[in-house]
Amino acid sequence: MEKKENDLSKLYPTDLLVTGFDIIFFWVARMVLMGMYNTGLEPFKTVYIHGLIRDRFGEKMSKTKGNVVDPLDMIAKYGADALRFGLAVQTVPGSDIKFNEKRIEGYKHFANKIWNASRYVITNLPEGFKVKDPLQTTLKPEDQWILYRLNETIKEVRKGLDSFDFSKSAQALYQFFWDEYCDWYIEFSKERVYKGEEKEKESALNTLVYVLDKAIKLLHPFMPFITEEIWSYLPTKDKKSVSFSSYPKPKEEFEAFKDQAWRVEFVKEIISDIRNFRNVLEIPPSKKLTAYYSTKEARELLETFKGLILKLARLETLEETQSRPENTLVIPFKGGEIYISVKDTINVEEVRQTQLRKREKLLRELQRVEAKLNNPKFVERAPKHIVEKEKAIYEEIKLELQKVENILKLLES
Repeated sequence: MEKKENDLSKLYPTDLLVTGFDIIFFWVARMVLMGMYNTGLEPFKTVYIHGLIRDRFGEKMSKTKGNVVDPLDMIAKYGADALRFGLAVQTVPGSDIKFNEKRIEGYKHFANKIWNASRYVITNLPEGFKVKDPLQTTLKPEDQWILYRLNETIKEVRKGLDSFDFSKSAQALYQFFWDEYCDWYIEFSKERVYKGEEKEKESALNTLVYVLDKAIKLLHPFMPFITEEIWSYLPTKDKKSVSFSSYPKPKEEFEAFKDQAWRVEFVKEIISDIRNFRNVLEIPPSKKLTAYYSTKEARELLETFKGLILKLARLETLEETQSRPENTLVIPFKGGEIYISVKDTINVEEVRQTQLRKREKLLRELQRVEAKLNNPKFVERAPKHIVEKEKAIYEEIKLELQKVENILKLLES
């Protein structure tokens, strides 16, 4: 009897109850009433009410309808981490989850990205590598940028977790790790990792390791299995398990990097605009382009980061000019313009005519789909999956049409 009383005093009341909205009255309210009646204490301080997981059309899952998804099948196909992260991303307060297997498949690719990025960092560490705080190394602007962005991500993730907005936290981690760490910072650092002098390599490697260590800890509640495995190989490992390590907190020293972060964001936009120019006109990455710029405000920035711009935008040259050279197309940016030479690269008029024909075809197809979706009889009588398919086609056509308009606008320059 004494043991039961000790257990009750130790375990009751609790802090949090997690439940679905469909049993608020049948379960939650009765727990409050019975708990207070028998003990005089509220059984919990906070109730987190999540939505239901429905099928991709928003219908409630049931064996009768045959739309039940077995989580074990999803785990076998995509992994537990991908399933956990996919559900967390879609857990928006006050909303049900429309379960879409394609999204889980997408987060399997995210898990692969995490693994490959971690392997890149770990395999490039020299034998006997000694970890240093990045602040004790000679940091480049791009190092300061990623440390500042890490700091901002930590704030956003913690804010989301504290307010039970798991989707916000998961999306912040996804965007930071995939877009900023993998697609940008790793690319920024490769030249120094492979060919840099000792101090350059030291700052790059220590920043890579530091950010990876913090990112793995941030991701651990969402993707425990892959993060635990990666943690076991990191030189920063100081606990038996990543679960025992402290969850990252923002570092005040990194706030000082805000100005450098803005400068790198500006350079990223320039590189992205040139890459988009290539994609739009289907110019292969192997073809190096000749570029010019005209600006007063951003001259110092472009000259400082010229090496990175040349490498990541696949440019042969980037030189200042006072007037627009012949046979160039214009890429405007805040405070100036970049001119890309298309001589011996594309036939502007030929590409323009091709895109005009494509636009006409897309407009006809858009009109056909719009007529269907605006027909009440079709929307009411057609099977739901057919209507959804037509809506998806409509959105795809609009997206393709926007791409064509962007190409035509670019060619007009």
